[in-house]
Amino acid sequence: MNEMQTASMLTLYMILFTAVIQDFMCMKISNRLILMGLFCSIAFGISIGGVPQIIYILWNISFPVIILYLLYVLGILGAGDIKLFSVIGGFTNFKTLTDCILAALLVGAIISVGKMLHNRNLQFSLFKGSVFIRELLHGNFMSYRKSMVQKENLMHFSVAILLGFMVLYALKDFLIKRLGSLLEHTT
Repeated sequence: MNEMQTASMLTLYMILFTAVIQDFMCMKISNRLILMGLFCSIAFGISIGGVPQIIYILWNISFPVIILYLLYVLGILGAGDIKLFSVIGGFTNFKTLTDCILAALLVGAIISVGKMLHNRNLQFSLFKGSVFIRELLHGNFMSYRKSMVQKENLMHFSVAILLGFMVLYALKDFLIKRLGSLLEHTT
């Protein structure tokens, strides 16, 4: 990783940490932070990969909005969380973006179950979730956040996004080092 790529990743980490702080303080992620992140991702992308890189960046920025829009409409994810995925897409490649989305959803599920166990309402929450899914399957669209979720179970999904991204990069570094040492031993 060269200096520009390192600066790009550090910038992304600062944006993610700032988003978590904003999410805890205001229950939302500021559009100014998102716009700054998108602008920085485009600037870094051009400086690292040249002007043709813009096409890939724009696709990576758009992909989370397209793919996660239904979760927003249903009240499962917030708009700021989806825009934060777009910022990550601007700084990374498509594979890393999709891996990050999956990792964040997994981390979010683990945090949610942990919260429900801590609040001693896992069984009731799973029942409410099943009712929500049944209603959706019967064509009764409603917002999960507004109608089904208990306030004590709300979570700041930006934390799951940050942790998912960190786990993804830690795992990537671990695998690269592990595979590198295995290859050295075989030669």
